[in-house]
Parts: sequence; structure tokens; C-alpha cells
Amino acid sequence: MADNKPGKDVPMEIPRPEYPRPQCVRQRWLNLNGPWEFSFDPGRSGVARGLPNAERLEREILVPFCPESALSGLGDVDFHPGVWYRRTFTVPEAWEGQRILLHVDASDYDTVVWLNGQEVGRHRGGYTPFTCDLTPFLRRGENALVINAEDDTRSPWVPSGKQCPEYRSYGCFYTRTTGLWQTVWLEPVPETYIRSVRLTPNLEAGTVRIELALGGQPSRGNLLAQAWLEGHPVGSAQAPFIGGRVEATLRLRDIFPWEPGRPTLYDLTLTLNMAAGTPDVVQSYFGLRSVALSERAILLNGRPLFQRLVLDQGYYP
Repeated sequence: MADNKPGKDVPMEIPRPEYPRPQCVRQRWLNLNGPWEFSFDPGRSGVARGLPNAERLEREILVPFCPESALSGLGDVDFHPGVWYRRTFTVPEAWEGQRILLHVDASDYDTVVWLNGQEVGRHRGGYTPFTCDLTPFLRRGENALVINAEDDTRSPWVPSGKQCPEYRSYGCFYTRTTGLWQTVWLEPVPETYIRSVRLTPNLEAGTVRIELALGGQPSRGNLLAQAWLEGHPVGSAQAPFIGGRVEATLRLRDIFPWEPGRPTLYDLTLTLNMAAGTPDVVQSYFGLRSVALSERAILLNGRPLFQRLVLDQGYYP
């Protein structure tokens, strides 16, 4: 169950309310989408002006929509070399004793995050998510979160894709995207936790290869992986580990390939038990399929797959 109850820091209507990471699901999380304080920074002077410690920014924006999008409440399609965001939040009492992670699923392009005036992380890129551990910087009660993004789409050193270098769109170049444009959210995790999940199915062998990267303070423990099909157990595996990575192979009793018309998906529960401390439990899923290339076709599960493809040449926002 998500900790997304309406209250002082959570708007009644949260845009993009869906869980943002379906292949590594934890029960508790807090969606930070919604109204944020906002400011344009055309001179990129916000740090010098003290915006990381600002008590308020003059505008408002609806996250996760970029300022160029009408959905953000701004719809300003001009060039914006710098933007600032600010909001407050309170950590739910039920999260006491956990690490608190901030996830930014996408921000274009150079992004810096401050919590209560302290820098907690930075990221370069417009498409990849990043995570900041807020735990050492949290206060009891209200916390102030500030995010700055800089994006010079006219610079030859900044990858801009099809973002237009001119004010108006032309040809295959479209409106620019600046700053936050995907979900921002909080998540409590144990001292040692599953940071990422990689699953590799093998249809011929009837197995799935599980590779985990751990975060926090990895030491010694045991992984229990359990596979389910329509609520029934169909396989399990255990693997002891020391350090920050875990690998295991799980063999399935019931084999049903994923294919068009019958896209069978297996549910997967991953439990990380440590020698000391709270276990970490995440839910995932996978399908069994093989993909190959012959001289004339793409093969799915050994059979040619006919594809009819349509290009929608639109561009967000």
C-alpha cells in the first residue's frame, strides 16, 4: 500500500499516480508529483542568489510536466537554460528507522538536488532515472526539497535529440523539454536493500537468471526467489551472498511461453534476508521467450513474427 494519502504535502489529485517502477515494486512509497514552487533562471545565477535555501519560489508548476507543456500550468515554449523547483514533505511516521531514497525518473539535463539547504546528489542526462539517499539530511517534521536543472539546447556539447534549436518547430525538430518530466517519488528501504533487478529468461531451459545489485551496507545474507503463475507457486531458488551483488538461477515447473495472443507473465517475489537487520522484499515479473534473427525475419520463440509498424512523429511536449 502506498503512503499517498491526501494531506498537507500531498495534493488530492496526483498527476501520473501509477507506481513508477513495476519491475521492482515495494509496498511503501510516496508520490511527490503535483504542485511545486517554481522559478525560471535565465542567467543561471540561482546558486549565487541563494535559491538552494530559498523559503519560497515565485511561480508554481505541476510536476512531472515540463514548463514547455501546457499540462504543467505554464506552457512556456521559449528557451530556458535554468529552472528551479521547491516543495516540502514530511516523512511518514511508519518509515521510522528506514533509509529514505529520492527517485527522479527523468530530468533534462544537468540536475542538482538539495535537501534542507544541503546538496544530496547530482545527475547528468535527460532520460535516465537517478536516486539520492536523503537519510543523513532529513529532519523531523517538514523538509525542504529543492531541485535545479540546466539545459542549454543550443550548445553543441549538450545532447538534444530532436529538441528544436530555433524558437519554432520545423522539419523533424520539436518543442524542447527542460527540467523534471517524469515522476519524482520517495521510498523507504532497509539498511541493506535491492538496488536493481536484472532478469534473463531461458525458454529452452525453463529457467530465469536473477542478478541483483544491492545498496546501503551490503554484508552477508541469503536471497530467496519465488516464482508464481496465477497465484500458484511454480519454482523457487536460494542463493547465499557476501557483498553487493547476488546471482541465482530459478527453474520453473510449469513452462508457458510469452507470445502474442497469450502473453503469459510469471510473478516473482525476491526476499533479501540479512544476517542482521530487516529483510527487503520486492515484487517483479517476467515472461519466457526467445528472440532471434534469421535471414528473412525476426523469430519469436523460434517462429517468424510478422510486424506492422506505425510511426507517430509527434514529440513530447
